[in-house]
Amino acid sequence: MNNTEVILKILPLIITIVLGYVLYRVGFLKDGYLEGFKKIVVNVTLPAGLLTAFASIDFKLKYILVFAAVFAACGLMLLIGFGLAKVFKIKSPYFPFLVTGFEAGMIGYALYGGIYGLDRLSEFGIIDVGQVLFVFLVTVPLILSMGNKKVGGFFAGSLKTAVKSPVIWSILAGLLLSVTGVNKFSGTGAYDTVKNILDFVALPTPFLICLVIGSGLKFSFQRMKKESMTALIKVILSIGFAFVIYYLVLVPLGLNPLLGIPLFSMFVLPGPFVIPVFMDTSNRAEVEFVSNTLSIGTLLGLLGFIVISII
Repeated sequence: MNNTEVILKILPLIITIVLGYVLYRVGFLKDGYLEGFKKIVVNVTLPAGLLTAFASIDFKLKYILVFAAVFAACGLMLLIGFGLAKVFKIKSPYFPFLVTGFEAGMIGYALYGGIYGLDRLSEFGIIDVGQVLFVFLVTVPLILSMGNKKVGGFFAGSLKTAVKSPVIWSILAGLLLSVTGVNKFSGTGAYDTVKNILDFVALPTPFLICLVIGSGLKFSFQRMKKESMTALIKVILSIGFAFVIYYLVLVPLGLNPLLGIPLFSMFVLPGPFVIPVFMDTSNRAEVEFVSNTLSIGTLLGLLGFIVISII
């Protein structure tokens, strides 16, 4: 796939973000509609996509170390984010969450499959497991607790969120199917029918999420400096941790030829698009900061994907 084809793959995402911005500004998209879009994504379309993606993984025991390494890296990046917020004097409570985790579900799988082939999506899925678990076991409960004064202990809150999350159940179900070797039925009528249905249900996910991101955009040069800085910090921090995982985990396990490219491909992606889904949307200034940061991070991620595909 040449550079032009790569750009054509990512252009719809950018156009949809712009469309979301325009439709919200002219009053066509209302806050109520956007909340509905978020619920559809979190409870229906995203779980369908994740189920098929994780079910396609050719599971091996040593992959557990990769899962743990990525999970730990996300945790360290979050902690570093709290420190960097003080260093750069960024007061937004969402800054630390914007410098950890990766938007694999909405962008990563589509780009990786488009560039390297759908038959290699399982490689990306192996890298994705740790960060998805981190996002929905740590990031989401923390963000929810910021707007909920009655939240109990962190572990209890995380467990409660995980049990209620269709996303977590889809990941666990996908991994279980992978371990049981369900892929051996690929090509049969029943298998292909179920997969085609799930793929169809998952199709609107990028479109709906990009509309939500675009709706929060506000092109203010005063604030774009802070958002650009946040997105740039995220990329630099992520690439640094990608190198650490590559040399300390993948190389010793002999997995670098298989997982090197998907590792760096995921670690150039922006933060999770589910942040606007779970954050307190009553503060439009924070919504705009998060949305603008994710949009700039998306552009940087797309550039990163292109560079990696060329190299």
